[in-house]
Amino acid sequence: MGLPRRAGDPAELRKSLKPLLEKRRRARINESLSQLKGLILPLLGREHPPTATARATEPAWRAWLACYPPAASWSLP
Repeated sequence: MGLPRRAGDPAELRKSLKPLLEKRRRARINESLSQLKGLILPLLGREHPPTATARATEPAWRAWLACYPPAASWSLP
C-alpha cells in the first residue's frame, strides 16, 4: 500500500489510515450481525428477518385493530 512513512507527521498517517480502518470496522460489524442473524432467526422459525416496512407498519396496524376490532371473517397474521 502507499502509506506515508514520514516519521515527523503522525497526523498525515492517521488521515491516510482512517478510510482503511473504517472499512475494516464496518466489515467486522457486518460479519457479527450476520452471525447473530444466523443464530437468532432459526430460533424464531424464520428464514429472513422482517423488512423495514413491516417493522414500521406493525404498530400502526395494531393501533388500528385496537380501535376497530376485526370482523369474524378476517384473519390476523
